[in-house]
Amino acid sequence: MFRGKDVEEVNELKREGLSIRAISRLTGYDRRTITKYLLEPVGRPVYGPRPAPVSKLEPFKPYLKERLQAGVWNAQVLLRELRERNYHGSYTLLTDWLRPQRKEAFAVAVRRFETPPGKQAQVDWGHLGSLSEAGTERQLWAFTITLGYSRRMMASAATDQKLSTLLRMHEAAFAEWGAVPEEILYDRMRTVWTGTDERGEIVWNAIFLDFARYWGFKPRLCRPYRAQTKGKVESGVKYLRRNFLCGLQGREPTNLADLNSELRRWVAEVANRRVHGTTHQQVLLRWDEDQFAMHPVNARPPYPHTDEEQRKVARDAYVSWLGSRYSVPWIYAGKEVWVQDDGRSIEVRYGSERIAVHTPSVRQHQVVTLHEHHAGIPLGGNHQGGKTLIHIAQSAPIVQHRPLAAYDAIATGGTR
Repeated sequence: MFRGKDVEEVNELKREGLSIRAISRLTGYDRRTITKYLLEPVGRPVYGPRPAPVSKLEPFKPYLKERLQAGVWNAQVLLRELRERNYHGSYTLLTDWLRPQRKEAFAVAVRRFETPPGKQAQVDWGHLGSLSEAGTERQLWAFTITLGYSRRMMASAATDQKLSTLLRMHEAAFAEWGAVPEEILYDRMRTVWTGTDERGEIVWNAIFLDFARYWGFKPRLCRPYRAQTKGKVESGVKYLRRNFLCGLQGREPTNLADLNSELRRWVAEVANRRVHGTTHQQVLLRWDEDQFAMHPVNARPPYPHTDEEQRKVARDAYVSWLGSRYSVPWIYAGKEVWVQDDGRSIEVRYGSERIAVHTPSVRQHQVVTLHEHHAGIPLGGNHQGGKTLIHIAQSAPIVQHRPLAAYDAIATGGTR
Protein backbone atom coordinates (compact mmCIF):
# COMPACT_ATOMS: atom_id res chain seq x y z
CA MET A 1 0.00 0.00 0.00
CA PHE A 2 1.29 3.43 -0.94
CA ARG A 3 2.05 5.84 1.81
CA GLY A 4 2.17 9.60 1.44
CA LYS A 5 5.91 9.81 0.76
CA ASP A 6 5.65 7.01 -1.85
CA VAL A 7 2.97 8.86 -3.80
CA GLU A 8 5.11 11.99 -3.80
CA GLU A 9 8.14 10.01 -5.00
CA VAL A 10 6.23 8.42 -7.90
CA ASN A 11 4.85 11.79 -9.00
CA GLU A 12 8.29 13.37 -8.78
CA LEU A 13 9.84 10.60 -10.97
CA LYS A 14 7.06 11.01 -13.51
CA ARG A 15 7.65 14.79 -13.63
CA GLU A 16 11.35 14.02 -14.34
CA GLY A 17 10.27 12.11 -17.50
CA LEU A 18 10.71 8.52 -16.39
CA SER A 19 8.45 5.87 -17.89
CA ILE A 20 6.14 3.73 -15.79
CA ARG A 21 8.39 0.74 -16.45
CA ALA A 22 11.42 2.71 -15.19
CA ILE A 23 9.53 3.96 -12.14
CA SER A 24 8.45 0.39 -11.37
CA ARG A 25 12.01 -0.80 -11.64
CA LEU A 26 13.28 1.98 -9.32
CA THR A 27 10.58 1.77 -6.66
CA GLY A 28 9.75 -1.91 -6.75
CA TYR A 29 6.00 -1.27 -7.08
CA ASP A 30 3.89 -3.03 -9.71
CA ARG A 31 3.30 -1.04 -12.91
CA ARG A 32 -0.49 -1.31 -12.52
CA THR A 33 -0.29 0.20 -9.04
CA ILE A 34 1.86 3.08 -10.29
CA THR A 35 -0.51 3.65 -13.23
CA LYS A 36 -3.50 3.76 -10.85
CA TYR A 37 -1.94 6.43 -8.64
CA LEU A 38 -0.79 8.45 -11.64
CA LEU A 39 -4.19 8.35 -13.38
CA GLU A 40 -6.16 8.92 -10.14
CA PRO A 41 -3.91 11.00 -7.94
CA VAL A 42 -5.10 11.09 -4.36
CA GLY A 43 -2.33 13.16 -2.90
CA ARG A 44 -0.88 12.50 0.51
CA PRO A 45 -3.20 10.24 2.55
CA VAL A 46 -4.55 11.87 5.66
CA TYR A 47 -4.43 9.66 8.71
CA GLY A 48 -6.61 10.98 11.53
CA PRO A 49 -6.72 9.72 15.09
CA ARG A 50 -8.27 6.34 15.55
CA PRO A 51 -11.84 6.48 16.82
CA ALA A 52 -11.96 6.13 20.57
CA PRO A 53 -13.43 2.88 21.84
CA VAL A 54 -16.98 3.15 23.14
CA SER A 55 -16.92 3.81 26.89
CA LYS A 56 -18.49 1.21 29.15
CA LEU A 57 -20.41 4.10 30.69
CA GLU A 58 -21.91 5.31 27.40
CA PRO A 59 -25.10 3.15 27.41
CA PHE A 60 -25.88 4.33 30.96
CA LYS A 61 -25.50 8.09 30.43
CA PRO A 62 -29.21 8.74 29.69
CA TYR A 63 -30.10 7.04 33.00
CA LEU A 64 -27.40 8.97 34.86
CA LYS A 65 -28.66 12.28 33.50
CA GLU A 66 -32.17 11.45 34.74
CA ARG A 67 -30.78 10.69 38.20
CA LEU A 68 -28.79 13.94 38.28
CA GLN A 69 -31.92 15.90 37.36
CA ALA A 70 -33.66 14.14 40.25
CA GLY A 71 -30.95 15.48 42.57
CA VAL A 72 -28.96 12.25 43.06
CA TRP A 73 -25.27 13.18 42.81
CA ASN A 74 -23.69 10.69 45.22
CA ALA A 75 -21.22 8.62 43.18
CA GLN A 76 -21.46 5.58 45.48
CA VAL A 77 -25.26 5.54 45.17
CA LEU A 78 -25.09 5.91 41.40
CA LEU A 79 -22.48 3.15 41.12
CA ARG A 80 -24.69 0.79 43.11
CA GLU A 81 -27.64 1.55 40.83
CA LEU A 82 -25.52 1.04 37.72
CA ARG A 83 -24.22 -2.30 39.01
CA GLU A 84 -27.86 -3.40 39.33
CA ARG A 85 -28.20 -2.53 35.62
CA ASN A 86 -25.16 -4.64 34.59
CA TYR A 87 -22.58 -1.85 34.45
CA HIS A 88 -19.10 -3.44 34.46
CA GLY A 89 -16.99 -0.29 34.32
CA SER A 90 -14.91 1.15 37.13
CA TYR A 91 -15.81 3.63 39.87
CA THR A 92 -13.12 5.99 38.52
CA LEU A 93 -14.76 6.02 35.08
CA LEU A 94 -18.00 7.16 36.72
CA THR A 95 -16.40 9.86 38.87
CA ASP A 96 -14.38 11.19 35.91
CA TRP A 97 -17.67 11.67 34.05
CA LEU A 98 -19.45 13.17 37.06
CA ARG A 99 -16.78 15.79 37.75
CA PRO A 100 -17.51 18.05 34.73
CA GLN A 101 -21.26 17.48 35.20
CA ARG A 102 -21.00 18.93 38.70
CA LYS A 103 -18.94 21.85 37.43
CA GLU A 104 -21.48 22.61 34.70
CA ALA A 105 -24.41 22.31 37.12
CA PHE A 106 -22.73 24.76 39.49
CA ALA A 107 -22.14 27.29 36.69
CA VAL A 108 -25.76 27.08 35.54
CA ALA A 109 -27.19 27.26 39.05
CA VAL A 110 -25.53 30.53 39.95
CA ARG A 111 -26.87 32.28 36.87
CA ARG A 112 -30.11 34.16 37.42
CA PHE A 113 -32.94 32.28 35.78
CA GLU A 114 -36.30 33.47 34.51
CA THR A 115 -39.38 31.28 34.51
CA PRO A 116 -42.16 31.33 31.90
CA PRO A 117 -45.70 32.43 32.84
CA GLY A 118 -47.53 30.09 35.21
CA LYS A 119 -44.51 27.86 35.70
CA GLN A 120 -43.27 28.56 39.21
CA ALA A 121 -43.84 30.30 42.52
CA GLN A 122 -41.33 30.49 45.36
CA VAL A 123 -42.02 30.31 49.09
CA ASP A 124 -40.05 31.32 52.15
CA TRP A 125 -40.36 32.50 55.74
CA GLY A 126 -38.68 35.63 57.07
CA HIS A 127 -38.25 36.88 60.63
CA LEU A 128 -40.15 40.12 61.30
CA GLY A 129 -39.64 40.71 65.02
CA SER A 130 -41.78 39.87 68.04
CA LEU A 131 -45.29 40.33 69.41
CA SER A 132 -46.13 40.88 73.10
CA GLU A 133 -49.57 39.86 74.30
CA ALA A 134 -50.65 39.63 77.94
CA GLY A 135 -47.04 39.64 79.10
CA THR A 136 -45.99 36.88 76.69
CA GLU A 137 -43.56 37.57 73.86
CA ARG A 138 -43.81 35.53 70.66
CA GLN A 139 -41.75 35.60 67.51
CA LEU A 140 -43.26 37.11 64.35
CA TRP A 141 -42.71 35.50 60.96
CA ALA A 142 -43.51 36.64 57.43
CA PHE A 143 -44.74 34.17 54.84
CA THR A 144 -44.16 35.22 51.24
CA ILE A 145 -45.11 33.49 48.00
CA THR A 146 -43.90 35.15 44.80
CA LEU A 147 -44.75 34.21 41.22
CA GLY A 148 -41.56 33.74 39.21
CA TYR A 149 -42.72 35.45 36.00
CA SER A 150 -44.78 38.45 37.10
CA ARG A 151 -43.30 38.80 40.63
CA ARG A 152 -46.80 39.15 42.02
CA MET A 153 -46.56 38.61 45.77
CA MET A 154 -48.85 37.44 48.52
CA ALA A 155 -47.63 37.91 52.10
CA SER A 156 -48.93 37.26 55.58
CA ALA A 157 -47.60 37.36 59.16
CA ALA A 158 -47.86 34.60 61.77
CA THR A 159 -46.55 33.74 65.23
CA ASP A 160 -45.51 30.19 64.30
CA GLN A 161 -44.19 28.15 61.38
CA LYS A 162 -46.39 25.10 61.81
CA LEU A 163 -47.40 23.01 58.82
CA SER A 164 -51.07 23.93 59.27
CA THR A 165 -50.15 27.63 59.13
CA LEU A 166 -48.09 27.06 56.01
CA LEU A 167 -50.93 25.21 54.26
CA ARG A 168 -53.48 27.85 55.26
CA MET A 169 -51.32 30.61 53.76
CA HIS A 170 -50.86 28.67 50.53
CA GLU A 171 -54.60 28.38 50.17
CA ALA A 172 -55.04 32.10 50.85
CA ALA A 173 -52.69 32.81 47.93
CA PHE A 174 -54.47 30.33 45.65
CA ALA A 175 -57.82 31.92 46.49
CA GLU A 176 -56.45 35.42 45.83
CA TRP A 177 -55.00 34.40 42.48
CA GLY A 178 -57.80 32.06 41.52
CA ALA A 179 -55.15 29.69 40.19
CA VAL A 180 -52.20 27.45 41.12
CA PRO A 181 -48.74 27.45 39.44
CA GLU A 182 -47.22 24.31 37.96
CA GLU A 183 -44.54 24.04 40.64
CA ILE A 184 -43.52 25.73 43.89
CA LEU A 185 -39.91 26.03 45.07
CA TYR A 186 -39.04 25.87 48.78
CA ASP A 187 -36.08 26.53 50.96
CA ARG A 188 -34.99 23.40 52.83
CA MET A 189 -37.51 24.02 55.63
CA ARG A 190 -38.21 20.98 57.79
CA THR A 191 -41.92 21.73 57.64
CA VAL A 192 -42.16 20.32 54.13
CA TRP A 193 -39.44 17.65 54.02
CA THR A 194 -38.02 15.21 56.55
CA GLY A 195 -34.69 14.31 54.92
CA THR A 196 -33.30 12.11 52.15
CA ASP A 197 -33.37 8.35 51.74
CA GLU A 198 -30.43 6.02 51.05
CA ARG A 199 -30.67 6.84 47.34
CA GLY A 200 -30.30 10.55 48.06
CA GLU A 201 -33.89 11.34 47.10
CA ILE A 202 -36.09 13.80 49.01
CA VAL A 203 -38.48 12.40 51.61
CA TRP A 204 -41.39 14.85 51.73
CA ASN A 205 -43.65 15.36 54.73
CA ALA A 206 -46.53 12.99 53.96
CA ILE A 207 -49.26 15.54 54.71
CA PHE A 208 -47.54 18.27 52.70
CA LEU A 209 -47.04 15.94 49.72
CA ASP A 210 -50.73 15.00 49.84
CA PHE A 211 -51.59 18.72 49.99
CA ALA A 212 -49.48 19.37 46.87
CA ARG A 213 -51.24 16.56 45.01
CA TYR A 214 -54.62 17.86 46.13
CA TRP A 215 -53.92 21.30 44.64
CA GLY A 216 -52.05 19.96 41.61
CA PHE A 217 -48.60 21.52 41.95
CA LYS A 218 -45.18 19.89 42.05
CA PRO A 219 -43.03 20.77 45.10
CA ARG A 220 -39.32 21.36 44.59
CA LEU A 221 -36.47 22.05 47.00
CA CYS A 222 -33.77 24.66 46.60
CA ARG A 223 -30.35 22.99 46.40
CA PRO A 224 -28.53 23.05 49.75
CA TYR A 225 -26.35 26.10 50.44
CA ARG A 226 -27.28 27.56 47.08
CA ALA A 227 -29.37 30.68 47.76
CA GLN A 228 -28.76 31.80 44.15
CA THR A 229 -31.29 29.23 42.95
CA LYS A 230 -33.98 31.03 44.91
CA GLY A 231 -32.94 34.66 44.55
CA LYS A 232 -36.39 36.14 43.90
CA VAL A 233 -37.69 34.95 47.26
CA GLU A 234 -34.66 36.13 49.21
CA SER A 235 -34.93 39.63 47.76
CA GLY A 236 -38.72 39.56 48.23
CA VAL A 237 -38.40 39.05 51.99
CA LYS A 238 -35.69 41.70 52.12
CA TYR A 239 -37.95 44.07 50.17
CA LEU A 240 -40.78 43.45 52.62
CA ARG A 241 -38.57 44.30 55.58
CA ARG A 242 -37.01 47.39 54.04
CA ASN A 243 -40.13 48.85 52.47
CA PHE A 244 -43.09 47.66 54.53
CA LEU A 245 -41.54 47.61 58.01
CA CYS A 246 -39.75 50.92 57.51
CA GLY A 247 -43.02 52.47 56.36
CA LEU A 248 -44.67 51.48 59.66
CA GLN A 249 -42.48 53.73 61.77
CA GLY A 250 -44.66 55.90 63.98
CA ARG A 251 -47.84 53.84 63.42
CA GLU A 252 -46.97 50.34 64.57
CA PRO A 253 -49.87 47.84 64.62
CA THR A 254 -51.41 46.96 67.98
CA ASN A 255 -51.95 43.24 67.31
CA LEU A 256 -51.44 40.50 64.72
CA ALA A 257 -54.74 41.19 62.93
CA ASP A 258 -53.82 44.87 62.60
CA LEU A 259 -50.38 43.94 61.25
CA ASN A 260 -51.85 41.63 58.62
CA SER A 261 -54.36 44.26 57.59
CA GLU A 262 -51.54 46.76 57.01
CA LEU A 263 -49.48 44.09 55.22
CA ARG A 264 -52.32 43.24 52.81
CA ARG A 265 -52.81 46.92 52.01
CA TRP A 266 -49.09 47.38 51.34
CA VAL A 267 -48.96 44.31 49.05
CA ALA A 268 -51.98 45.51 47.03
CA GLU A 269 -51.07 49.19 46.79
CA VAL A 270 -47.27 49.10 46.72
CA ALA A 271 -45.62 45.70 46.10
CA ASN A 272 -47.90 44.53 43.29
CA ARG A 273 -48.13 47.94 41.59
CA ARG A 274 -44.43 48.72 41.40
CA VAL A 275 -42.25 48.57 38.31
CA HIS A 276 -39.97 45.64 39.06
CA GLY A 277 -36.26 46.38 38.99
CA THR A 278 -35.38 43.29 36.93
CA THR A 279 -38.24 43.04 34.44
CA HIS A 280 -38.64 46.85 34.17
CA GLN A 281 -42.37 46.26 33.87
CA GLN A 282 -45.24 46.79 36.26
CA VAL A 283 -46.03 43.62 38.20
CA LEU A 284 -49.76 43.71 37.39
CA LEU A 285 -49.10 44.02 33.64
CA ARG A 286 -47.22 40.70 33.65
CA TRP A 287 -49.73 39.17 36.06
CA ASP A 288 -52.27 38.64 33.26
CA GLU A 289 -49.89 36.26 31.49
CA ASP A 290 -49.14 34.43 34.74
CA GLN A 291 -52.82 34.05 35.64
CA PHE A 292 -53.94 32.56 32.35
CA ALA A 293 -51.02 30.12 32.27
CA MET A 294 -51.79 28.65 35.73
CA HIS A 295 -54.26 25.94 36.67
CA PRO A 296 -57.61 27.46 37.76
CA VAL A 297 -58.82 26.76 41.30
CA ASN A 298 -62.44 26.24 40.20
CA ALA A 299 -63.92 26.78 43.70
CA ARG A 300 -62.08 23.76 45.10
CA PRO A 301 -62.72 23.48 48.88
CA PRO A 302 -59.80 23.80 51.35
CA TYR A 303 -57.61 20.80 51.95
CA PRO A 304 -59.06 18.77 54.85
CA HIS A 305 -56.33 19.07 57.46
CA THR A 306 -56.32 19.33 61.24
CA ASP A 307 -53.59 21.19 63.06
CA GLU A 308 -51.38 18.20 63.78
CA GLU A 309 -47.94 17.04 62.83
CA GLN A 310 -45.87 13.91 63.17
CA ARG A 311 -43.00 13.93 65.63
CA LYS A 312 -40.51 11.38 66.94
CA VAL A 313 -40.34 10.94 70.71
CA ALA A 314 -36.82 11.52 72.00
CA ARG A 315 -34.99 8.88 74.03
CA ASP A 316 -35.72 10.83 77.22
CA ALA A 317 -39.49 10.53 76.52
CA TYR A 318 -40.13 14.12 75.43
CA VAL A 319 -41.57 15.42 72.18
CA SER A 320 -40.66 18.84 70.73
CA TRP A 321 -43.37 21.28 69.70
CA LEU A 322 -42.97 24.98 68.80
CA GLY A 323 -39.69 25.34 70.63
CA SER A 324 -40.71 23.62 73.88
CA ARG A 325 -40.59 20.00 75.04
CA TYR A 326 -43.53 17.99 76.38
CA SER A 327 -43.40 14.68 78.23
CA VAL A 328 -45.04 11.45 77.07
CA PRO A 329 -45.13 8.03 78.77
CA TRP A 330 -41.64 6.59 78.63
CA ILE A 331 -42.73 3.42 76.82
CA TYR A 332 -43.19 5.54 73.65
CA ALA A 333 -39.54 6.69 73.51
CA GLY A 334 -38.26 6.45 69.93
CA LYS A 335 -41.75 6.03 68.42
CA GLU A 336 -43.51 8.26 65.86
CA VAL A 337 -46.47 10.15 67.36
CA TRP A 338 -48.93 12.82 66.21
CA VAL A 339 -49.10 16.19 67.96
CA GLN A 340 -52.29 18.27 67.69
CA ASP A 341 -52.51 21.88 68.88
CA ASP A 342 -55.90 23.63 69.13
CA GLY A 343 -54.55 26.67 70.96
CA ARG A 344 -55.95 25.56 74.33
CA SER A 345 -54.18 22.22 74.72
CA ILE A 346 -51.52 20.09 73.10
CA GLU A 347 -52.56 16.50 72.53
CA VAL A 348 -50.16 13.68 71.67
CA ARG A 349 -51.50 10.54 70.00
CA TYR A 350 -49.94 7.21 69.13
CA GLY A 351 -52.10 5.84 66.35
CA SER A 352 -55.67 6.37 67.54
CA GLU A 353 -54.67 6.36 71.23
CA ARG A 354 -54.31 9.64 73.10
CA ILE A 355 -51.21 9.27 75.27
CA ALA A 356 -50.66 12.82 76.63
CA VAL A 357 -52.44 16.18 77.00
CA HIS A 358 -50.61 19.35 78.04
CA THR A 359 -51.38 23.01 78.56
CA PRO A 360 -49.26 24.98 76.04
CA SER A 361 -46.12 26.58 77.44
CA VAL A 362 -46.28 30.34 77.92
CA ARG A 363 -42.92 30.85 76.20
CA GLN A 364 -40.43 28.93 74.11
CA HIS A 365 -37.70 26.61 75.41
CA GLN A 366 -39.76 25.34 78.34
CA VAL A 367 -39.85 21.72 79.48
CA VAL A 368 -43.36 20.63 80.45
CA THR A 369 -43.44 17.37 82.43
CA LEU A 370 -46.19 15.21 83.90
CA HIS A 371 -44.38 13.09 86.49
CA GLU A 372 -46.58 10.05 85.94
CA HIS A 373 -45.20 9.83 82.39
CA HIS A 374 -41.72 9.01 83.67
CA ALA A 375 -42.65 7.02 86.78
CA GLY A 376 -40.91 3.64 86.73
CA ILE A 377 -38.65 4.54 83.84
CA PRO A 378 -35.77 2.02 83.83
CA LEU A 379 -32.49 3.70 84.59
CA GLY A 380 -30.27 0.65 83.97
CA GLY A 381 -28.28 -1.53 86.38
CA ASN A 382 -25.01 -0.85 88.15
CA HIS A 383 -22.97 -3.31 86.09
CA GLN A 384 -19.67 -2.19 84.61
CA GLY A 385 -20.69 -2.65 80.99
CA GLY A 386 -18.83 -5.96 80.58
CA LYS A 387 -15.40 -4.54 81.49
CA THR A 388 -12.92 -6.75 83.34
CA LEU A 389 -11.76 -4.81 86.42
CA ILE A 390 -9.54 -5.51 89.38
CA HIS A 391 -10.30 -4.59 92.99
CA ILE A 392 -7.40 -4.19 95.44
CA ALA A 393 -8.09 -3.95 99.18
CA GLN A 394 -5.20 -2.29 100.98
CA SER A 395 -4.30 -3.82 104.39
CA ALA A 396 -1.67 -3.16 107.08
CA PRO A 397 1.80 -4.74 106.48
CA ILE A 398 2.47 -8.10 108.13
CA VAL A 399 5.48 -7.95 110.51
CA GLN A 400 7.40 -11.17 111.02
CA HIS A 401 8.59 -11.76 114.59
CA ARG A 402 12.22 -13.03 114.89
CA PRO A 403 14.44 -13.70 117.94
CA LEU A 404 17.13 -11.09 118.70
CA ALA A 405 19.87 -13.65 117.95
CA ALA A 406 18.86 -13.59 114.29
CA TYR A 407 19.69 -9.88 114.02
CA ASP A 408 23.06 -10.45 115.75
CA ALA A 409 23.93 -13.04 113.10
CA ILE A 410 23.09 -10.56 110.30
CA ALA A 411 25.25 -7.88 111.92
CA THR A 412 28.30 -10.17 112.19
CA GLY A 413 27.79 -11.66 108.71
CA GLY A 414 27.20 -15.14 110.03
CA THR A 415 24.29 -17.48 109.95
CA ARG A 416 22.79 -19.68 112.52
